[in-house]
Amino acid sequence: MADVSILIPAYNEEENLPLLLDCLLAFLSKEDLDWEILVINDHSTDRTGEIAGSYAIRQEGINLIHRKDGKRGMGAALRVGTLRAEGDRIVWIMADRADDLSTIPHLLAKLDEGSDLVLSSRYMPGGSAGDLERTKMFLSREYNRMARILFSLPVHDITNAFRAFKRGCFLETAPAANSFAISPEFAIKAHLAGFRLEETPTTYSNRKAGKTKFNMLRMMGEYLSLFRLKAAYRKEPGARVG
Repeated sequence: MADVSILIPAYNEEENLPLLLDCLLAFLSKEDLDWEILVINDHSTDRTGEIAGSYAIRQEGINLIHRKDGKRGMGAALRVGTLRAEGDRIVWIMADRADDLSTIPHLLAKLDEGSDLVLSSRYMPGGSAGDLERTKMFLSREYNRMARILFSLPVHDITNAFRAFKRGCFLETAPAANSFAISPEFAIKAHLAGFRLEETPTTYSNRKAGKTKFNMLRMMGEYLSLFRLKAAYRKEPGARVG
């Protein structure tokens, strides 16, 4: 049984996935971790599934889920993967190679120190949004600022999906979004439920190849709708709210 499960949701990422897996395997070879990599092929119409399958055959520890039924979306893929993961500690990584793999040990270290959910932050001191397009960066940063004020969040970047968490935290909060909105939803629900959130700085970069699946304007509507959770939850010291 793996101690750490690394989840990669992938929709039409044939250009990025092999390079990401090569880099991830090279990185993990230097780390003292009992790991699994779980690729969730989310209704891809290109060679993503074939590529992931070839790695799963050649490399012990890489497993593959093919999602062909149900609604496509990053949130749905991550939810399926998280429920299937072996590890008690889970890491989400995006398939577009935007995430800095060297952040992973820092995420896991904070889990070991007692955190339940550790976010990689572009907006805390030491973090960087890198070459993220300016309009997207402005909207993302402002949303995070509003959410931080409204919910008294102890972190600066709840929209970045790159994170590590304890399996029980996810199971108890049960985030339901099928889209990219699962990232802020999970963080807000975990905080309101009394789980311990922390963050560590990271440097973000735009996807290396392929087309983005993220529509900022559409997602901002879903992100803003999460503010209704302020009224839906009643936080008490030590409480756990599902």
